[in-house]
Amino acid sequence: MLDDLRRELELHRSSGFPRDVEPGRTYGAARAVLIDADIYGWCSRVGRGESLSDIDVQRLLEATATLVASILALPWSARPYFTRLVLIASLALAISGDPDDDGTPALDPSA
Repeated sequence: MLDDLRRELELHRSSGFPRDVEPGRTYGAARAVLIDADIYGWCSRVGRGESLSDIDVQRLLEATATLVASILALPWSARPYFTRLVLIASLALAISGDPDDDGTPALDPSA
């Protein structure tokens, strides 16, 4: 799974930020540039083999949920870029494990 995360991070970085996204604009509940930087930053740490603190895992979960809720507000041409970012976050969260010690992984919908 770590190799998958690293590959997706590289693809994301090399694809370039979507031209149709206006810097500083909020789409849905997400400020596209900021949420991209935040999620990519946390996930890059996981990709380098670092552990995220519990608070960073929670922040990554919240940012990912915000992005998912905002995907349809983004320009059509930008959606694949941000969908990949959701995939990257999902991989990083799966690697990061259980942020609240309840016995379920970070992305377990039954938790």
